[in-house]
Amino acid sequence: MSDTDRNYVSTWTWFWMLFVAAIPLVGLIMVILWAFTGDNELRKNYFRARLLWTVIRMVLAAVVVTICIMTGVAAAILSNVHH
Repeated sequence: MSDTDRNYVSTWTWFWMLFVAAIPLVGLIMVILWAFTGDNELRKNYFRARLLWTVIRMVLAAVVVTICIMTGVAAAILSNVHH
């Protein structure tokens, strides 16, 4: 079996993998599994990149929340929400 055959992923397979990946919590678990298991390097690399983007988004969100808390912006937003 050549590398091309082993790394082939059909459109419908991508469709269902992306559908499952969109399900909260279950999708995260499956993305982790697909990123590190199996012989398909194309699939593993795609889901590794997806995990990397998820980590980047989480770090950026943590930075924004920290800045908002430290500058008092969060308190101002919350006080406007309660009124």
